[in-house]
Amino acid sequence: MGTVNQMCRILFAVGEGSEIRPLLRALVKSARHDPYRERRNGKRQHADGWGYVLLKDGSVRHYRSLRPVFEDDRAVESLEGELEGFVALMVHARAASQGDRSLYNVQPFAFSTRRGFSFWLMHNGDLDKGAILELAELNPRELENVSDTYAFATYLCRRLPSVGLSDLLVHYRTIEGHTRSIFNTVTLFHDSRKGFSAFVTARMSDGYLSNPADYDYAKLLVLEGENLFAVASSTLALYHGAGYEVVPNETAFHVTLDEGSFEVKRMHL
Repeated sequence: MGTVNQMCRILFAVGEGSEIRPLLRALVKSARHDPYRERRNGKRQHADGWGYVLLKDGSVRHYRSLRPVFEDDRAVESLEGELEGFVALMVHARAASQGDRSLYNVQPFAFSTRRGFSFWLMHNGDLDKGAILELAELNPRELENVSDTYAFATYLCRRLPSVGLSDLLVHYRTIEGHTRSIFNTVTLFHDSRKGFSAFVTARMSDGYLSNPADYDYAKLLVLEGENLFAVASSTLALYHGAGYEVVPNETAFHVTLDEGSFEVKRMHL
């Protein structure tokens, strides 16, 4: 098992690809050297693998690697080359908290459900894995080496009845109740009838809210423009200056994706 509360760096962005490219570069730099992480525990990198999901022209590319993102130059360059026109992108650079350091636990995870929808999930933080496995009615002995995020994704696969906003709020709030530190999540959904949508959550525990070092490390930032909506880990602002806003605690965003456009709704989680 890894060390609890290591956490990760994440990025979700939708809109014009050329405006997303500098955010991707900032995430790579954040994973190489994260001053916020260094301030907390002396460790400066997020080096336990990385992955991304790119939605472009109606197709999805899903990539995962155990290499640190800052050493996977060919894959990063390939991704940058795809960031033209309208895209949606989610990227995760892992610093292991729960679960083996293995490709199996590298995010984003991909699941397809018996209810006719698929999803790709990434999470930054620490959840009560045992409680979530119990909610999903899964054997913890069989899943001893999986991450808490994998347990969360399995719960959604078994329990989430639809991609409707009301169902999302019910089940994400259920998992939110088992947050140990942070519940910063991004999920991209595809429903064969409703198309693509995304759901983003930002939540940290009272202990993190009251500790400046933890708060700076765990907070999410939102960047909104005419052709861009992005939510990112705090460190990215150190490497790419922009008009970010700190996402208030217990906030959720629901993003509806259409051909070449998007609509964002903000709500209390």
